[in-house]
Amino acid sequence: MHGNVQQAAALYEQLLHCVYAEGMLQAAEPTPSSIPELEAQSLWMTGLLGQGGNTLRHGQVRIIDFGEWNRSVGPDFLRAEIELNGTRLRGDIELDPTAQDWEHHGHGANPAYNNVVLHVVLTPPPAGWYTRDSLHRDIPILPVDPQLLAAAVGKTTMPPTEPTELCREPLNALSAEQIATLLQAAAGYRILRKRRLFRLKAEHIGLPQAWFEALAETLGYKVNKQPMQMLARRAPLKELGKQAEAILFGTAGFLVPVLPESAPQETRHYHRSVWDAWWALRTEYELGEGRGINWQFAPLRPGNHPHRRVAALAVAAQHWQHIEPLLKAERADALVEKLTALTHPYWDTHYTLPSATQSKRTALIGESRAKDFLINHVYVQDESPAAWETYLRLKEKDTPSAVRNTAAHLFGTRTDLKKLLSLSYAQQGLLQIDADYCATHACCDCCFPAKLKEACQTSRFFA
Repeated sequence: MHGNVQQAAALYEQLLHCVYAEGMLQAAEPTPSSIPELEAQSLWMTGLLGQGGNTLRHGQVRIIDFGEWNRSVGPDFLRAEIELNGTRLRGDIELDPTAQDWEHHGHGANPAYNNVVLHVVLTPPPAGWYTRDSLHRDIPILPVDPQLLAAAVGKTTMPPTEPTELCREPLNALSAEQIATLLQAAAGYRILRKRRLFRLKAEHIGLPQAWFEALAETLGYKVNKQPMQMLARRAPLKELGKQAEAILFGTAGFLVPVLPESAPQETRHYHRSVWDAWWALRTEYELGEGRGINWQFAPLRPGNHPHRRVAALAVAAQHWQHIEPLLKAERADALVEKLTALTHPYWDTHYTLPSATQSKRTALIGESRAKDFLINHVYVQDESPAAWETYLRLKEKDTPSAVRNTAAHLFGTRTDLKKLLSLSYAQQGLLQIDADYCATHACCDCCFPAKLKEACQTSRFFA
């Protein structure tokens, strides 16, 4: 099966509908406690959690302007504009996992929250709950649509379970061609889902910023994907200019504490130059207590340290006018060449701000990262038929452990799939299947293999 991405996605969507809509399997939903509040705020301001809806007692609300994401104490979004039952209001917006957090955090007695015009919550409050400010005014409560929340953050993850014959027997019975069809369908579905989320985000923050955040996510690898995206949101592309290093490193919180006296002179000189630029911008960009970015520093290879990833993002920002025209499938080779050629006099030979100089230069953005950006973002957003055909031919140098584990989980000990699993679409398809079934449901409760076997026998999906 080749067709086009829409046909492939439709095939997989039929399978999803077959499994879920018949009531045999319930999709796992993210819970408020599983979503960091700062991540929820980040999703809200880009429109991924909706642009309004029905408040609990105040009627319909529409978000006209999401406001400014607060870097300091006080309400989460400042100087927003909403339309409540046809009346326009300007003020602040507060977002909490639960409505009760308003009182838990003391907002109801804090005059700094008297300008809040909307309280957004991830789950509906108990019956009879009211959000009131220190003047005892009733603030409209807007619960986030759970389907939008699930689509934006993905599904919750089950603890690992041992694969059973229930998993392996039906999928072992598939031919290699049928497996390829299934994985193409899952990859197509994954592409369209990513495309919808990206374009919704671009509508609110602009296309250049959406691409900038996509590159930031890619540079963050798995463990710092969300922190890098959040940094790009806190320090947006249009505000960086020549001060990209100072703003990004300062906002990330990497310029303090001061370097030790034992640091090499070259290191101290570079740190001082960035710090001097940051000092003049500090009041505008520094994140207040409780709003800092949660970086993961271990276990990481030296070249993947967050300091170096932020440096790569800063250099990319300074070359964005040359990168942006290459963000399409037909310019893929030129884009990889441009990204891997980015250089910096300090970061070419340093892994962290205080680290010793390395004798050998290391690329800021390696070829594998550049290709990952292509696979997960550039080809995803390109609607041309040629982009889909090229995507289906892309190969991966390595097979990630997550992909190998999922393949073993689904196909058992089959050895005839090695070539297939080296293709990018096959790996992406396996990741989608894992997200929809394996990572969210225990094997003993999952009806996916049985429904897939039924589909094969009736040729519903593999005709």
